[in-house]
Amino acid sequence: MKSFLVSILILASNVIFACGFYPTGEDIRFSFFNPSIFNLYSYSDFYYSTYSFSVNEKPASETDRINSNENHWLQYCKNKVSIEAVREVLYGFNLKDITEKSNNEMLRHLYKTKNAEAIDYLKFAKKCEIYNEFDDNSWEHNVVKLRPERTKLINEAVLLSNKVSDKELRYRYTFLAIRSSYYNKDFATIIKLYDDVFKSPQKTSFLKYWSLYFRMFAEKDKALVNYYAAQIFVNAPDKRFMASFSFDTKVPLESVLRHARNNQEKANIYLLAGIKRTDQSLYYLKQVYKYNPKSDGLSFLLLREINKIEDWVFTPYYSLFSPSLTSYDESEKSSTATILKRVERDRMYAGEVLSFINTINFKKRDNPLLWKMSKAYLYFVTKDNKNCLNEISKLEQNFSKKDSLHSNQMEIIKAMALTANQQTGKAFVLDAVKPILLKNENDKKFVFAIGRELEYKGNFTDAALLYSKLTEVSNSRYDNEAFWKTSKNKKHYYADYFDDYFDYINMVYTPEQVEDIIENTKQNEKKSDEFSLWKYSLIKKEIPHLYDLIGTKYIRINKLYKALSYFDLDSDEDKRQSVIRTYDCLWEKESCGDGYSVKDPFFALAYTPEFVSQKNYLSINKYVFTKRLISYLERAKDPKEKNKDYYNFLIANCYYNMTFYGSLKVMRRYGFTNDFQDYPVIDNDEFYECNLAKKYYGFAFKNAKTQKFKALCLRMMGKCELNKLRHKYPEYDYETNETIENYDTFLWNKNKYYQDLKSNYADDYAMLSSGCENYAAYFQARR
Repeated sequence: MKSFLVSILILASNVIFACGFYPTGEDIRFSFFNPSIFNLYSYSDFYYSTYSFSVNEKPASETDRINSNENHWLQYCKNKVSIEAVREVLYGFNLKDITEKSNNEMLRHLYKTKNAEAIDYLKFAKKCEIYNEFDDNSWEHNVVKLRPERTKLINEAVLLSNKVSDKELRYRYTFLAIRSSYYNKDFATIIKLYDDVFKSPQKTSFLKYWSLYFRMFAEKDKALVNYYAAQIFVNAPDKRFMASFSFDTKVPLESVLRHARNNQEKANIYLLAGIKRTDQSLYYLKQVYKYNPKSDGLSFLLLREINKIEDWVFTPYYSLFSPSLTSYDESEKSSTATILKRVERDRMYAGEVLSFINTINFKKRDNPLLWKMSKAYLYFVTKDNKNCLNEISKLEQNFSKKDSLHSNQMEIIKAMALTANQQTGKAFVLDAVKPILLKNENDKKFVFAIGRELEYKGNFTDAALLYSKLTEVSNSRYDNEAFWKTSKNKKHYYADYFDDYFDYINMVYTPEQVEDIIENTKQNEKKSDEFSLWKYSLIKKEIPHLYDLIGTKYIRINKLYKALSYFDLDSDEDKRQSVIRTYDCLWEKESCGDGYSVKDPFFALAYTPEFVSQKNYLSINKYVFTKRLISYLERAKDPKEKNKDYYNFLIANCYYNMTFYGSLKVMRRYGFTNDFQDYPVIDNDEFYECNLAKKYYGFAFKNAKTQKFKALCLRMMGKCELNKLRHKYPEYDYETNETIENYDTFLWNKNKYYQDLKSNYADDYAMLSSGCENYAAYFQARR
């Protein structure tokens, strides 16, 4: 929190701009198992995320980015040319650029070795490029002309494929003919060319599967389409992304498997079917292992399952949001109890995956480190922290200094397991965890998770201190942010989440818990070790604001002397006074003349004429205001006081002004809205129902000496009761989607104070219910 004001404005903005942002998807997903460190980049478009599936724009390395076509040309040129030279020819050159005079390394090699067939092929391929696209916009292309031009090229490609001596070039010409036929929508030619050249099981060239991709679109049998998609997916990484969309999960798997000619093809079908699922895929994982245990897709399917499990378990466990990508029935209520019950169910499923992993011989796996790390992680997911730490200890012995990615991954899991492994009531930030936190301070969700584990173990102080670090990280907003809820939320609303430590402790912590934060900070303020400097860097600047927060919390529970003692802790009058000065224009527009003064909250209600006319506005702060309220309460309680009606009425005005409807909301709230929000704050009902105000208007009524003043007190009690009824019985209930008909009549019939006023003070009822302009006259009629 850069400043007190910023924290309040953020809370307000969360409501003001609620329609513009609410955390969902990747904003809320908790993931500590990084898929990008396991050398499975060819599957990166299928990493588990709420964007499934999306093209990965950040390749792990240049080597990973080399596709089958590029790699073929590198090998064709005996690896004597650079990948940049190959890409320049494939993607940058046009037909006229392919000449003997070119400085391109690849072309120089082909001309030097007098490979005329390869050069002729490249020229022909460039000639085909402009025709191989769909575009039915007659303003840009003459579609009638394109079709015969493509047909001519198709025939030429077939002829050339039969002439060339190089088998791979023959495949290339056939592929060009098939591709051109696709854009010509000539599916019969696609089927014929594919069957003549590529159908044989002995053909394994990547061009076979590139051609099968177009053959797939010529097929009407949906089961066969799925079969083709699965084989393309495994054998042509460059076509995986698009092939996956052709795999229809609604087609029965049994009908697809009938087309498989061997176990490997069955494994391919199970692999793509498993990847397409967003729910549990252990069955598919086992089937891939059964039919092709050497498949690199097996490791990826495990990785994807781990990422799913951590979303199902840790997103709700740490944030209380439902999983970011959930397959749960939408009709299920997302109460905290329901969400956490699901978490336990998903932990059990994680145990099933762990049991499967324990049957695997890691030495025979293509990615043994992934399997070992998954095993350690799943022990943590299943709350078996001891075995998790044992597995991590074994792994740490094998990590080299250069292997920082895997070692840091394990350190993150180790830090969480160490923290979670502590006893409730005795948990703290362990020395072994401190350097891991410092190293990963920019990983907000990790820092939050450690804080949350401590909070669940009863250490609210260290939890808050770690939450305070989330605001200091300089990442752009919503980039790796931690968003979370509290179990104290009564129901869903737009601002029912947190992303700032101050908002959270403001809403959820007790005054005593905030006092502990201050005390802990003071006890450690002289420590100079790196972790302590990091841990307390923000909070030590926030002490005055935390004093104000504690005072505000005591106001909320009506412990005024306690509140006064904290408002008085800042001896600097200007700073103390600014607590209210900063916000006075927010809660009383008419009092913003000099930006420092307010109407007397004991004699004026918001948007209501004063009970006592004021010539000057007051300069006020929380300390002064609370002290004055206490003094009026003491006078009202004094048996010798003759003006109990007067002081109780002023006290009631004061309490009314501290509610949603008054001019001093800042006494109870940091940031507020123009509609009802069931915040998890202890005084939420008081804030919207004005119960204390009604109580003291009632005391004023009991001590009133005149009928008119009694009528005014009754009118104000009715006003408070109306606020309570509006809060208790909203006109439209968003939970049940029910509307109360004749709402005003419904409220009046339930308001016993208005009925009493009308029955026993008929003349005054007409005057007082017509508007608030008569309040002052009735107040003056007190004697």
